[in-house]
Amino acid sequence: MKKNIICIIISSLLLGGCTEIVQTPLEDLGLISVAAFDYVDEKKMKMTVIMPQSAEDAKNPTQVYSVETELVQKGLVEISSKSDSTAALNQLRVVLFSEEMAKTDQMHKVIEYLYNNPKVTTRTFVAVVKDSAGKLLESEYPDKANKSIYMNNFFNKRQNVLFNPFKNIHDLIYDLHNPLVDPVVVYVELKESLINIDGIAVFKDKKMVDIFTREDAKSLQLLLETNKISSLSFVIDLDLAEEKIFMNFLRVKTKITSNHDIESPKLNISMKLSGQLSEYEGKKDLGNKSEVAKLEKEIEKAVEDDMKEFLQKCQELSVDPIGLFESFRMRYKGDWPSDLKDELLAKAEFEVDVKLDITTSGAITKK
Repeated sequence: MKKNIICIIISSLLLGGCTEIVQTPLEDLGLISVAAFDYVDEKKMKMTVIMPQSAEDAKNPTQVYSVETELVQKGLVEISSKSDSTAALNQLRVVLFSEEMAKTDQMHKVIEYLYNNPKVTTRTFVAVVKDSAGKLLESEYPDKANKSIYMNNFFNKRQNVLFNPFKNIHDLIYDLHNPLVDPVVVYVELKESLINIDGIAVFKDKKMVDIFTREDAKSLQLLLETNKISSLSFVIDLDLAEEKIFMNFLRVKTKITSNHDIESPKLNISMKLSGQLSEYEGKKDLGNKSEVAKLEKEIEKAVEDDMKEFLQKCQELSVDPIGLFESFRMRYKGDWPSDLKDELLAKAEFEVDVKLDITTSGAITKK
């Protein structure tokens, strides 16, 4: 009986201790919506954040703070000392890194910290910025009423974007620890007071190694997306007569098969596309079925050539953002060596076969 009484008293004291935890009232928090990180040196980084204004009559709905720090948490404390509220990451939606910082291991350290922070949602989007990341937050956007909302909407996934490498923290962490995939994130630049998608930053061993162009991104999109709406444009040169084509693909079905031979790997990429020809400028009469069939063959070859060029570039950079060798790993006995993917990529042979079905024709201009 005495033992039971003692246990009850101890339990009461422990539970009572839990109630002593005091949380900062929500109205006293400065909820950071966007954070940007720029490289300073091997130990320091510049941390810039956007927070909403607490005063209702404030001219600008957002306030920007910037500090140099070695750690994210230390930076939050310093920002809080400058602000009239406590800086918090509860509403963080976008994280930006300068290109210079992305080429070091500092970016990975920040991503790991944010991923492990329970206050940060894993759906927070990540991007690499040409030149200064903080400049995107410090700049004014005359046509946008609220820069925080503008950036959140911009980096949200959208199907009508030419290529869609928008990654959140969860996606990026998964790719960083995936032995078969090299991560990519969207690469942006500030042009004429607007954020512009300029390509795709590709990573190797947790550091950015190169930037895929917009043309590369088309091939990557076709390899990664299945049964999704995409928009792609092609410029085809035939007999010195240029044809301009813009297509909306309604279906993209890609299948990658392999010979499973580690010593002499060969992969076949079979791609079935169906879509609407929304714009065409050239000499063909697209009211004629044989002319449409001829155009389909020309586009098929253009896609195949672009795909082969992209795969060759991946081999030269020793990066695989697609996961080409998943079937090899499934058949591999034992632990997958960390460098085996790179070895397979270096000696792999690729065959690309594209089939296109043009369902309808849109605006047509004949030369």
